[in-house]
Amino acid sequence: MKQLNWCWRLLATAFSFVLFAIGALLLAILLAPLIRLLPWPEQRRRQLARRSIQRWVRFYVWIMCTLGLLTVEFEGEDALSQSGVLVVANHPTLLDAILLMAVMPNATFIMKAAMARNPFTCWIVSLAGYIPNDEVGVELVEKAAAALRSGETLMIFPEGTRTDGDELKLKRGAANIALAAACPLLPVVIDCQPMTLRKGEPWYRIPPTKPHFSLRVLPLIALDEAVDKSQPPGLQARTLTAELRDVLQGRQG
Repeated sequence: MKQLNWCWRLLATAFSFVLFAIGALLLAILLAPLIRLLPWPEQRRRQLARRSIQRWVRFYVWIMCTLGLLTVEFEGEDALSQSGVLVVANHPTLLDAILLMAVMPNATFIMKAAMARNPFTCWIVSLAGYIPNDEVGVELVEKAAAALRSGETLMIFPEGTRTDGDELKLKRGAANIALAAACPLLPVVIDCQPMTLRKGEPWYRIPPTKPHFSLRVLPLIALDEAVDKSQPPGLQARTLTAELRDVLQGRQG
């Protein structure tokens, strides 16, 4: 029975990857042109695009759960609807962004630049107003901070890519954005047991049992409590990055 279950999950995994590509392509072909033609302000069209993406992604996650590929548990997801906060999360697997997108219908995501060039997902980045992470550092920080100051919720993986190994290696981009926007950070700890779809791991190397994803929203990190504003900006960013790393690693909070 275990071997039969493993074979089923392997076939279902292949199907889910194909389904995601087809779904993204159909949305790009059918929905994107209609949204662009609507005589609405850009912000309203962007919100419609994000909500459409969120509903498709939520349905996609439901399909994966129904197929027996995974289970998902959220703790404190209501906090993700706050405006003007920078959501930061660790990034252990390929599915992390999809799981967060499923519960954040109107957030600005900072995404890998490859997503903006991928023919299946490039429309998502442009139409939904997501920010590719290949922009020059200062420009990326300014654009992200402007979104936060306007009241949007921004989501970023501070590592910039999936976790490689057990130790988190955070870049200072998230800290620089939070400091520029003078906004609090909302940490999300993502855990997957057994692990799957890690960095450098092929899709067909599935675990022996169905993985369980746990996404836990932690309390807000207020800048006034995390950094000394009398210190130079570079030192503030370094201190805030270290604080965030400890929180996401479970060493605090």
